Amino acid sequence: MKLAHYQSKPNYGDALNPFLAPRVFGNIFDDDDRVQMLFIGTMIRREARCDREIIIGAGAGYQRGQHVMKDRTVFCVRGPLTCKTLGIDTELAAIDPAITLSRYVPAGSPAGPSFMPHHHSHSLAEKHLRRACGEVGLDYISPLDDVETVTRQISASSVLITEALHGSVVAESYGVPWIPVIFSSKVLEVKWKEFCLTIGNEYRPIEIGTNVSFDGKVKLGSRIKYSLGKLGIAPKRYRYLPVKRLTADRLLAFERKLKDLIRSRPAAISNRSVAQTSIRKLDDAIDRFLNSRAAAATG
Repeated sequence: MKLAHYQSKPNYGDALNPFLAPRVFGNIFDDDDRVQMLFIGTMIRREARCDREIIIGAGAGYQRGQHVMKDRTVFCVRGPLTCKTLGIDTELAAIDPAITLSRYVPAGSPAGPSFMPHHHSHSLAEKHLRRACGEVGLDYISPLDDVETVTRQISASSVLITEALHGSVVAESYGVPWIPVIFSSKVLEVKWKEFCLTIGNEYRPIEIGTNVSFDGKVKLGSRIKYSLGKLGIAPKRYRYLPVKRLTADRLLAFERKLKDLIRSRPAAISNRSVAQTSIRKLDDAIDRFLNSRAAAATG
């Protein structure tokens, strides 16, 4: 069985797969891709891409239209929105498996507030983002660093300001307060909404640095899409496209927004009962999978 995950553009969320899955399931993975496990991430496409897909915790969201369940075995998915997309029973809705990370990695030594961008934002604007964080007293967390480094940084934070979904999931795992922000059109809102549903919360991101082109590039196509998004006749994410050139004043405004967040700390608050129920459903699904393998091995 092969563990399916994105490898073309490594980032923290995708890298959690090969780090966490062997710890959860043991030494069961190899390179035989006839059977694949979908574990962490928005991995579920409209059709299976192998002889059999085993789905434990993955989600859907990148593709619209009917999803075919042929050649798929679902033990649980990431949340109720994925159930709706797949047309399956909502009892199969659990939670993102990254929520279990605190069981396997000790928390880092307590530190101060941190900021973690989406990997796309990091790739375009790392220099400016690091500078802004340094100016306001935030530790900068790169989503491209290795899993253990990022996990220690998140777990040690007094509060995490994050545009990266798995920053929030892992912060929740360690009981670290987190604040969702957005300034990139690459953020997939449905993933955030789904995670928040599984912990009894509502996704209310705070817009910071909206529409600023940190890499200095402003394209005509982006301006057109932005205008259509503002008119409500194009995808909502177009409203976050970079259509303003970076200036010293706009960078200062971005820093002020970060400073305001540190001061006010409007952290997301989960419902412990809802979150525990979601985690229990994930654990039950993992147990059912492992028991099914043990039963098959004994004939």
